Amino acid sequence: MFEKFENLPEDKKKRIIDVCIEEFAEHGYAKGSTNEITKKAEISKGILFHYFKNKKNLYLYIVDYVMKYYIDIFIEEIRKMDSDDIFDTIKEISLIKIKAFSKDPMMYKFVANIFLSPPEEIEQDIKNRYFKLYEDSFKVLVEKFDTSKLRKDIDKKKAIELLFISLGGIADKYITEYKGREKEMIQNADKIIKDFEEYMHILKAGLYDETR
Repeated sequence: MFEKFENLPEDKKKRIIDVCIEEFAEHGYAKGSTNEITKKAEISKGILFHYFKNKKNLYLYIVDYVMKYYIDIFIEEIRKMDSDDIFDTIKEISLIKIKAFSKDPMMYKFVANIFLSPPEEIEQDIKNRYFKLYEDSFKVLVEKFDTSKLRKDIDKKKAIELLFISLGGIADKYITEYKGREKEMIQNADKIIKDFEEYMHILKAGLYDETR
């Protein structure tokens, strides 16, 4: 769908993407200005819409780009982990996220806006992408996990899903709490990790068979 844009030289393509991320991170979808994007990217508006047709397609392209950027980081790091313990892995994922977000606060701000304040016009498009992202991540992690320590009287698949739902809820809690103060979240990483470990300890007590 975006072949013309994808065929651009990498430096030009990256410049346009970076400008879009900054504009939408700062102003959101509705108030994000394609005039500002074209001005900062040093291209004409006609060229921008030649690549993407409209603002909605442009925004969703950037959503896909950012999601792929993060999921590639997570999957690569997960595959390098030595431990196959569910809780150790989830703890490491949380650390990876904080490190990834700290590398590019503007991209993190864009992600926060996507999930906390999804534009009504494209909310379903965002949800569809989120569920696809969740399914892909879940498959990679389930392949890695050692589930032998889980209690025998519970459904292992549902137990892992519960962990991911909890993980997502905890992440959303901090994204909401630090919205607009993204740098503070990075500065308070140690406290967030400590809180996270306490949540995981509670879940572990309920899901693990202590005799194993």
